[in-house]
Amino acid sequence: MRSLRPILLFVAVAGLSLLAVALVLRLPGAAALTGNADVLYLPALFDDLHRGLDALRGWHLTPGPYVFPDMLVYGLADLATGDFRQALPLAAALQLGLLLLLGGAVHRAAGGRSAAMAVAAFAVVLALLFAFGWGLAGAYALNWLIYPFVVTFHFGAILVAAAVLLLVLRQLDRPGPWPLVGLAGLILAGVLSDSFVLPYAAAPALALSLLCAPTPRIRGAALAAAAVVGTASLAAFLLQGWINPLNEVYRDQLDLGIGYGLFRLGSVLWPADPAELAVNLGLIAFALLPVARTLAVLRGLAAGEREIAPSDRIAVFAAASSLATLLAVVLFGIFRDESFLRYFQPWLFLTAVWLAHLAADRLRVPAWPVGAVLAVLLAVAAALWARPDQLAARIELPRTLACFQGPVAGLAGYWWAKPLMLHSERRVQIVQVARNGAPYHWIVNQDWARRDWAGGAGAPPFGFILMDGLNPRAVIARYGMPDRVERCAGIPLWRYDDPDRLRGPLAAAVPVTLPD
Repeated sequence: MRSLRPILLFVAVAGLSLLAVALVLRLPGAAALTGNADVLYLPALFDDLHRGLDALRGWHLTPGPYVFPDMLVYGLADLATGDFRQALPLAAALQLGLLLLLGGAVHRAAGGRSAAMAVAAFAVVLALLFAFGWGLAGAYALNWLIYPFVVTFHFGAILVAAAVLLLVLRQLDRPGPWPLVGLAGLILAGVLSDSFVLPYAAAPALALSLLCAPTPRIRGAALAAAAVVGTASLAAFLLQGWINPLNEVYRDQLDLGIGYGLFRLGSVLWPADPAELAVNLGLIAFALLPVARTLAVLRGLAAGEREIAPSDRIAVFAAASSLATLLAVVLFGIFRDESFLRYFQPWLFLTAVWLAHLAADRLRVPAWPVGAVLAVLLAVAAALWARPDQLAARIELPRTLACFQGPVAGLAGYWWAKPLMLHSERRVQIVQVARNGAPYHWIVNQDWARRDWAGGAGAPPFGFILMDGLNPRAVIARYGMPDRVERCAGIPLWRYDDPDRLRGPLAAAVPVTLPD
């Protein structure tokens, strides 16, 4: 039976993750967030990849391109399903499952007895957070809690942070070359994929290692971890601008100052709605738990204590990650509205790792026959109610899709380009444009505008402009008055009978390359 335990744990986590995704997708408003244009970055990229490497030459990636682990996770889901609608919820289940398993591994690395119990406690903590947020403020709570259930949006950086915490704990307990090699690889790959790995993972790993360095027994291991993390972080930071020049340009644009950052952050965290405010204050209090424990640890060290206990190492890491993230958000002034609460994922998910570790050893571990039955029941329930094809039905179609019959081509803003292209299976060919009507090379493939997918010669015969989010005066100045104006799902749809009226000005326009 002992040899079956890892298999049963994986089966239970797989079933639980799929069922959790099925439940979340049924919450009002959740499906829209799991299939918007930002989320469809990787599905659109992989849809081009299916047509060969040459189809990727025109891609403009994000400043944080989400290569690792996000592309790997989505790529596995895409390989398993072959359909982006099924791949999206399956990738979400893979993400959540990886987080739960990493939580169990962190528990064991910190001296815990049962990884399975830690996983169960972790799942309960996350469920309670969801119940608290949704129970008080409904869909507003998704701004905090939806991110394990969508691809990109920095959740990959949380997975990297949990893995980095695991390796630091291993290095402090059983020093050797492999934890250090793993740390260097994770930090390099993570930071080059998403700058938020620096505050989420690198800064807390460095802080934890340095705080453990005064302990004679582990001084060498702690200093080695600090040296590897610091060197890898610096190397990755310096390489960012060379590998992806857009990252440096985008970062310079965001540097708006501390005053602006504090003003915007305060306006979001203190909303007028009392239910939303209660959710914000409750989740902030939750995030402060490891911070309070870290203060107690620091007082103990100042009083002469020689070593940080393994459970407190998790708390220190979580607290340092939360504070480093807050500092980064304030310094760069990148907070605009409640959707940017996604940056504070360490506040919740790393704190939950710590609480799950504390709870796991205080709970009675059920006998393995009971655990085996639960694992099988979860797997059967997932097979009945949470298969990828069933979950795909929850992904919402763009409400404008019904306006286009047959192969058509036209212009639309950022929020419509990828959804219309993917959900129509390339029947609707969209060129993404900025508010002034110029080509918008932001998280898109510019080559979509150069070849007619319906088989015609040259550029597509553009026949419409979907005006949602566009400036009518700027569009008229560039393309002229439309021949007809229709309504498409309540949005003005400008029709042009002569494709050259759109093709010529579009080809001559200077593209917009930064957020519009």
